[in-house]
Amino acid sequence: MRKILLATALLGVIAFVAVIGVFLLRSDDANLATEAPAISTDTEAAGGDAAVPPVELPAGVRRFVIDPSGSSAKYVVKENLRLIDTTAVGETSAISGEIYLSPDGLYAGAASSFTIDLRELESDESRRDSYIKRTTLDTSRFPFAEFAVESLSGFPAGYVEDTQVELTLSGSMTIHGVSQPMTFSVLARQAGDSLTAAADADFKMTDFGIEPPSVQIATARNEVHIQIVLLAREPAA
Repeated sequence: MRKILLATALLGVIAFVAVIGVFLLRSDDANLATEAPAISTDTEAAGGDAAVPPVELPAGVRRFVIDPSGSSAKYVVKENLRLIDTTAVGETSAISGEIYLSPDGLYAGAASSFTIDLRELESDESRRDSYIKRTTLDTSRFPFAEFAVESLSGFPAGYVEDTQVELTLSGSMTIHGVSQPMTFSVLARQAGDSLTAAADADFKMTDFGIEPPSVQIATARNEVHIQIVLLAREPAA
């Protein structure tokens, strides 16, 4: 009987370790960008796209339209699996928007913003994605995250093209029908008709009326890190 009990206990330990191992293997690498993407001189300008209508602007003001082929939005959330921390990462390239810049920085005469289609978020676990979209984000009612840019600081006078600079981007983020102020730390560069950036921010789900997802064996933390990587181009005149 003692041998049977020991064998049963050992099998239980092995099974538990196996389950933990599976979830640890699923712990995602955030793989966050640490600099603004390099600007390629070989990529065609977005101005060749007939879907981008022209906009009349004052002299010196430049309009950069986000190119989703080189852009992404990513979330990083810590999960707790029976006292073991894992990391969940989801990403989408379904991001659109426009940024208006003057020689002094952000141009206030036009709305600079970007929109993320939350329905397109994907991680390495489809069941997680379905659960988050269905319950946590409720994307059938709130399909988009929208950021309205209100200020940009740190833009240097006499900027030298293709030089990376550190900026602070502030504005209002709307998620799940709730708007809250948000500030991004940004690494950006501009050369020719192209602009790239890597923008990072942190917030809590509950700030936007969202309850952190929780299932039988795993609970997500409240804190979320997001990174927006942008490639934007100036349409041809």
